[in-house]
Amino acid sequence: MVIDSHVHLKGGDYFRREFDPDATVRMLDDAGIDRACVFSMSLPTQESNELTRRGVKGREDRLIPYAHALPEEGELARQEVLRAVEKWGFRGLKLHLGEVRGEPTDELFLPFLEQAAELNIPVLLDCINQPELAKRWVEAVPEAKIIIPHLGSPLDQFMVDQFIRLCQSHDNVWLDTSYSHVPWKIRDAVHFCGAEKVIFGSDGGAGYYPSSFELAKVNAYDLVSEELELILGGNITRLIGL
Repeated sequence: MVIDSHVHLKGGDYFRREFDPDATVRMLDDAGIDRACVFSMSLPTQESNELTRRGVKGREDRLIPYAHALPEEGELARQEVLRAVEKWGFRGLKLHLGEVRGEPTDELFLPFLEQAAELNIPVLLDCINQPELAKRWVEAVPEAKIIIPHLGSPLDQFMVDQFIRLCQSHDNVWLDTSYSHVPWKIRDAVHFCGAEKVIFGSDGGAGYYPSSFELAKVNAYDLVSEELELILGGNITRLIGL
């Protein structure tokens, strides 16, 4: 089974695009992808999770919902994450440092990592080129399953190297391959971290950025079938308890 672990129903790009869930399923079909982990962002926590809930409804065999939280909403956001997981069956949490006004702090983010660990769901944590911060949080909550998108940086191969070292040295860190403009680092991540620590994701949005672009990058390298099986579905299946 091929699973795209990083697909937007509402994006975090400049225009904050919203993507039609039926078009999202067609995008997966066109790419030969079986299922996708989907989420919404750029909205308050309750609104983004409600948008995802509506988008997944009736499409549960293809779309796997992730919660989203704005850390600045504090306890209110954590209650919404709890509801999304326990009532609606959401299987992961999306956090993005870029959505915080001012500096991201331990006080804002660590309670959500701790909550995700308690709920046994992975956190898709966009660290926007801040490996030192990621390292501190990974070590502060070692029970949290943290997936770092874009191999840590979509553009800077030397920044990616820092995240590869972080993944190498911490059992609770995985790297997703999404939206990589340095795709040769996918091969490096597999070589240095092992295929069991690398997860296929696209950062896709239907009609905007097809998942097939990023899937082609993973398939372009001389990975053996056992490695591809883990990267394209096995690893994320295990992390979300599918």
